[in-house]
Amino acid sequence: MYRAGFGQSSPSLLNLADWQEKEKVNPVNCAVDENGALLDNLTLELRVTPPEISIDNTVNSKYTFVKLSSANRPGSLIHVVQHFTELGLHIHSSRVTSCGGWFVDDFLLSEGDGKKILNQAKLRSIQQMLSAFYADDSPCLNGDETDDTSRVESTVFELAGPDGVGLLADVTRLLTHNGCNVRSAAVWTYRGRVAFVLSVTEKGRPIADEYKLGRLRQLVTAIMGGEAVSTIRLKSVRGEVHPDRRLHQLMLHEELEAWAASGGAAVDVEARAPAGGASASDDGDGDDLPTDSELSADTMLLGVDIERCDSSGYWIVSIACRDRPKLLFDTVCTLADMDYDIWHATIDALPGGGAVQEYHVRPRGGEVAWDPEAAACLAAMLESSIQRRFPAGVKLHVRSVDRFGGLADLTRVLSEAGLSITRAKVRTYVNSNSSGHTFYVMSKTRIQEVCTRLGGNLVEAGQESQSSSLGSHRFTFSFLHRSAGSPMSSSCGSV
Repeated sequence: MYRAGFGQSSPSLLNLADWQEKEKVNPVNCAVDENGALLDNLTLELRVTPPEISIDNTVNSKYTFVKLSSANRPGSLIHVVQHFTELGLHIHSSRVTSCGGWFVDDFLLSEGDGKKILNQAKLRSIQQMLSAFYADDSPCLNGDETDDTSRVESTVFELAGPDGVGLLADVTRLLTHNGCNVRSAAVWTYRGRVAFVLSVTEKGRPIADEYKLGRLRQLVTAIMGGEAVSTIRLKSVRGEVHPDRRLHQLMLHEELEAWAASGGAAVDVEARAPAGGASASDDGDGDDLPTDSELSADTMLLGVDIERCDSSGYWIVSIACRDRPKLLFDTVCTLADMDYDIWHATIDALPGGGAVQEYHVRPRGGEVAWDPEAAACLAAMLESSIQRRFPAGVKLHVRSVDRFGGLADLTRVLSEAGLSITRAKVRTYVNSNSSGHTFYVMSKTRIQEVCTRLGGNLVEAGQESQSSSLGSHRFTFSFLHRSAGSPMSSSCGSV
């Protein structure tokens, strides 16, 4: 029997994430999708020849070797790199090759402490990461870095616009006042712009009332400065929330608009800041990196150069900067979000603490002819994507009992104390019934004032620890200030 749509070709090649979702509901012995459209050739090829992933702990004396071979769908590389990042793994070296609709990628990986990967759950997760039938309830993969394995469904607020004092406090207070609990939050600021990703629930579930969602959108838009200068997105997400990926997309959108409005002068390349200079990256990523004095001037400075190879037609993107976790993730995100396909790549961490990356890319679906303006824009966006992981200020950790409105109370006190938040990350630990907050703020002395205002007293110094006991304290504060590679830390608790 003829069905409408039967025999039509799929309009475009699905990216990896969309293909995985679609393949889960397609009968394996059927060559059409649920709408009667013919499946693309890559889908059929992947059924015959599924992805191959080999893991070897004997090839290299220091690191775990991972080799991937698969049909190359759009988004495959960013999916792989994001997966490694969310498992807390450090990529020390990589070779990426893509040709004829197939890719072969090699990686040298380690745990965050530099040791080989021996955790069996992580190894299984890597083995299955390209499969359409991956068991996504694995506790290993949890994008918001909580210990919540129940995969709570939530409403995700994605906000971006001009930065301002007290914005986080205003947004969280609005949500709390309307009966919404902020389960996790991530905030980035850079060059006068701010981006939020908030995972919100109402009585443990996503916000279901469409009228309420519309009203909240209106109120949040007003807080962010209006539709003309802000970006507001609301969506329901089940399970993992990938804040870094979404924050990169939001900040890139903001910077591309600024670039266009300024005629290509949004980034001052003459006043480059060192990539990873005096401050550490988020949630302790930079704690074990070499200090500034251990790095040469060549590896400290960020360099992004782009040229065209006439013989191959590739744009060759060369990046040199300080090595750190998530570096490859940051650059691959930007290339993917700016619609550049990576055909070949070489990534290496250098012995002195630096890193070099070389990508052979082409604009996706466009002309491969050399475009100096597009190349300058791409270089500026890559530079920003690397540098915005290093916020200014003092790194403040706050541990508290998980309770409704806790984040709103905390951000209100920080705002009233005049503390400007340059970065934030909030997580909920279900098993310990606690919340972990990481802020970058601009005044060390005012942190002590906040502790005193909340009735705090000095306790032992220390950094954020998920397993640390709160004892009788409602909040435990600790702060870490880095200056020229010399950390100073102190902490206090409030009853």
